[in-house]
Amino acid sequence: MSEMIKVNPLPAPTWRWLRINDTEMRLPSEVTEALVEEVTPADGEISQPFTDEEYRFFNEMESGMGKSFADYMMTAPVDPIGWKTRQGETVKEPLVYRVYGTGTESTVNRFLFSAEKDSEVTIVMHLARNDFRGENAAGGTVPEDAAAGGTASADAAAGGTASADAAAGGTASEDAAAGAPVYAFMDTRIVVNAGAKVHIIQVCDVPKQISAAFDIGARVAEDGSLDVLQISLDGKKNYFGVAADLAGARAHFGQETAYRAGAGQHVDMNYVARHHGADTTCNMDLKGVLRDGASKSCRATIDFIRGCKGAKGDEREDVLLLGEDIVNKTIPLILCQEEDVEGAHGATIGDLSEEILWYFRSRGIDDETASELIATGRLLGSVRKIPEKELRDTILGSLGEENYE
Repeated sequence: MSEMIKVNPLPAPTWRWLRINDTEMRLPSEVTEALVEEVTPADGEISQPFTDEEYRFFNEMESGMGKSFADYMMTAPVDPIGWKTRQGETVKEPLVYRVYGTGTESTVNRFLFSAEKDSEVTIVMHLARNDFRGENAAGGTVPEDAAAGGTASADAAAGGTASADAAAGGTASEDAAAGAPVYAFMDTRIVVNAGAKVHIIQVCDVPKQISAAFDIGARVAEDGSLDVLQISLDGKKNYFGVAADLAGARAHFGQETAYRAGAGQHVDMNYVARHHGADTTCNMDLKGVLRDGASKSCRATIDFIRGCKGAKGDEREDVLLLGEDIVNKTIPLILCQEEDVEGAHGATIGDLSEEILWYFRSRGIDDETASELIATGRLLGSVRKIPEKELRDTILGSLGEENYE
């Protein structure tokens, strides 16, 4: 039987009547491991093994979606997928993970990443739309290695953790049959050691009837840097949570999020930057487009903890509202236990002004087309930052744009 939990909790609760301290999620009664196609670097670089101590550290991390969700993920019947760099190594090509769900069963995957001292790695994680039911938009099939179980566990590939019916595209799970949400869960833990740099790109492009959850927990050591880019293109209810512990001096965390939602769709975000080290920095840049009947909740917390002298944090949000019956909730939060710090936040929320519409009209562009152009523009800047050409070009094409590189 499915269980109801609270996720994306605000670190310091505010007035309950705002209904933004957290959000409820009904967990599926059963989950299976999604198939993952892993594209490793072409020049022979391989991951280093994790130690038992490192596994324990990963499991004890704070994550953005909260303890209840983290505990649930710990019990999921999946084998973590991960990568650990060598000290001083720069992984030249992005690591790419394409995740394929069944469309009828809730799926789950766990990822562990560790960047050793003075190393650098870029990781692209794509929760795919085209192959979500085993077929792409052109009527083809999932790539052979993913369809055969690629980097997924042998049990999942053989139908062990995945049901035989789902693997064959057969009957839906009990949850789906009962009308309960079908989820795709992705749990990611990241360790950024001294002087290392990690770039994480997560793209959610699932069908409208699927809900997705991306949970990240990270620790950044002295002079380390973590940059996260999350793009939400579609899905019924999408949840994003990131908790970054800036543990060492001069550690940096950057969060960029671009999203869009339409009628009946909801985007729920919770970003937390814990400044422990001196002279640490964080920047959050959150932008999106909400259309008729959409809803969104955003929690962005900068937590200056005693001892983080000289730390700086900045959070900005820009939301474009196109239509009626839109619910937009935003709560920027700065917590402060240290005097010598700088924190700032701001939000720009509104619809298209008459001045902007008049500008387009004067050039023969009607209001609907103008709205589409501006809405698409909100996403383009983030999409163009995706380092994998195939994925970037696919999304640009779906937005009616081209890659001009």
